[in-house]
Amino acid sequence: MAAACCAVLLTTGAVACGPGEKSAAEKLDKAFDRLGEEKSVALDIAPDASADTIYTALKDSGKKGKKDDDFGRDDAEILAGLKLSYGISSTVPLKTKDKKKGDVALSVKVAKKDDGAALFELRSVDKKTFLRADLKAVVGMKKATNAKEREKKREVEEMLRRADGLPPALGAFRDVIKGEWVVLDAKDVEEFRKKAEEKNGGGKKELDKKTEKQVSDALRKALTENSRIKETGSRNGADHIEVTVSARKAAKDLKEAVKPIESQLSAAGRSKKLPDPDEVPDQDVVFDVALKDGRLSAIGFDMSRMDKDVHGKLPVSLNFGRTPEPVTAPSGAKELKLQDVMGAMMGLAAEKSGGKNRSV
Repeated sequence: MAAACCAVLLTTGAVACGPGEKSAAEKLDKAFDRLGEEKSVALDIAPDASADTIYTALKDSGKKGKKDDDFGRDDAEILAGLKLSYGISSTVPLKTKDKKKGDVALSVKVAKKDDGAALFELRSVDKKTFLRADLKAVVGMKKATNAKEREKKREVEEMLRRADGLPPALGAFRDVIKGEWVVLDAKDVEEFRKKAEEKNGGGKKELDKKTEKQVSDALRKALTENSRIKETGSRNGADHIEVTVSARKAAKDLKEAVKPIESQLSAAGRSKKLPDPDEVPDQDVVFDVALKDGRLSAIGFDMSRMDKDVHGKLPVSLNFGRTPEPVTAPSGAKELKLQDVMGAMMGLAAEKSGGKNRSV
């Protein structure tokens, strides 16, 4: 929600600004125009803070009375070392309105900050879905601090060991849990898509042009009328622009703005329940936008200004790749079918049961 509002606000910043803000708003407009002219965009999102800062901000964010929801020091260490990366590329400039004129490829990845090693990655290229997940690396990130956690860790490690003994026909399952690429069976993906659409209230529908414009105009009005824009000078080779938003007022106007089209949004399967404006902190949120050579370089903000559950300053950064590579299909990916997953799990369960029987 916050990221979406941030993007809309910044891309429409010049709509509602005074004379003193015009120059800064024009620079923002040009930067986003240039972004739309690109065929590939890469974005990294990560907390720009130490583990100590993250722990202080989030340690009381869990549900009261539920120990499993507690945010621990180890969780802060893990979060401090991770980044979420998005990639999008097209055969035509991204701002092209007729999406049918070009093929679009997407990627999302959770990776380590230090070496960029992927823990999980999903790519959609040429109507094919590729996936990889390094389960061993994921389990190894969190220290086992009690008997229950140590037992869970041993179970995962044992499953990975047993996966090496799976027959060649189930090799794709072994690959996907050990960080190797697989391509998902197209029929399984289509079936999953259909079920998701049915759950969202109907078949696949697209918003008509009139409705899309209505949504865009509503967002623009709700966000830009609650913002202030100014230049704050140059630092580290980048020009900085500060965008200040009244968070709760923007949330109230935003919720009111989309009321007339809630049913259409729901039918299109794109709606997410907007947060109650009263749950949004009644304070300003400041976005620090960095531009290098007129291009969007980074956006920074304090998450505690947007979320009541964050009880301390928590800087978050959105960094745009300078020269992003196109999203491409990985080579050597084996096909993974749902029946293979079921077969592998049954085989691993049987081996585990057999191992227990032999140990009795």
